[in-house]
Amino acid sequence: MPKVHNIGKQHFVQYIDFPVKWGWKLAVTGWTQEIDEPFRTATPIIVRLPFHKAVAFGKWTGQLDEEQALSAATGMRVLKDEDFEEGWTAPAYKVTEEDSWDIYT
Repeated sequence: MPKVHNIGKQHFVQYIDFPVKWGWKLAVTGWTQEIDEPFRTATPIIVRLPFHKAVAFGKWTGQLDEEQALSAATGMRVLKDEDFEEGWTAPAYKVTEEDSWDIYT
């Protein structure tokens, strides 16, 4: 996680590795959050630097509780039935006897 350098109580700057080709863009908006107290969130402006580096300038705009912050940081999402129908295995309560036969072979 890149270190955040606070500028006062509301603003920050962050130097990051950004190994993505942006085409001809020099700046984009991003999203960042803290994974330590006070779990603040922001949508900074990210400015490209040479050699796939970038600097993010932002203002803290929101705050999450600990569970929300850690879930967002790990990319956790709640799966729905539709997710299983996109080529995944069927949910356990929808498995038929023929489907369970594959488990034992």
